[in-house]
Amino acid sequence: MKKVLLFVVLLFFSDRFGQAQSLTVEYNIGHGSYQMSDMKDLLKNKMLPVTNAQVTDHFPGYVTQDTRVGFEWHRHHAGVLFNYMNTAGKKGITDYSGSCNYELRNKGYKFGAFYRFRLVKEEISIFTFEPYVQFSTGVILNKVNEVNHLFIESDLTAGYRKEDCFSGKNFFVEPAFGIKFGLCRNVALNVSVAYEWDAVRQKHQNQNLDSPSAFKVDWSGYRAQAGLIFYLNFKK
Repeated sequence: MKKVLLFVVLLFFSDRFGQAQSLTVEYNIGHGSYQMSDMKDLLKNKMLPVTNAQVTDHFPGYVTQDTRVGFEWHRHHAGVLFNYMNTAGKKGITDYSGSCNYELRNKGYKFGAFYRFRLVKEEISIFTFEPYVQFSTGVILNKVNEVNHLFIESDLTAGYRKEDCFSGKNFFVEPAFGIKFGLCRNVALNVSVAYEWDAVRQKHQNQNLDSPSAFKVDWSGYRAQAGLIFYLNFKK
């Protein structure tokens, strides 16, 4: 049955690619907010061997980078995507006697597919105005680096630095609304807003694969980005 479904999907896309009017390559840069509730709780409740430790970084929103390659035909646009996200959390204290810090650095590598439907196309002089709706879905490969560091100025031998690395997967869906501004036949400016929902979040395992961690990484949040789309036109 799976082979039959795969065959039907391949037939559908081969037919669509046969109708393709353009091959597109695009790059977008933007900003994302991240929920990270498990990670925030872990950071808040982390016990350190010092008093007055404070959370100084709380997994803030940060820059996102997005690359897409697709085919466009009529009012439709579909293809594959790659996206990179990162953020960090830090708890600790630093003074004249030394420092004690606990850090979690999260990186997310997003792979998936997208589909856009153009709502309308308006020509304004030599430019075009094309609002669209979009749906993206796929997998996020997560990497979390954990660093636990203690430094004592008066007793260097008492200090330590411990590191660990965790990995896991998320599965996401992301509806979006955007506008393409055609600058010429081969280039368009793209702006969009979206909300990512990580529908499935795995508990993470460390490098030794001996046990899962107590946390899940959650990249759910709002996205805003802008970039350029380049067209290789097949048809006049």
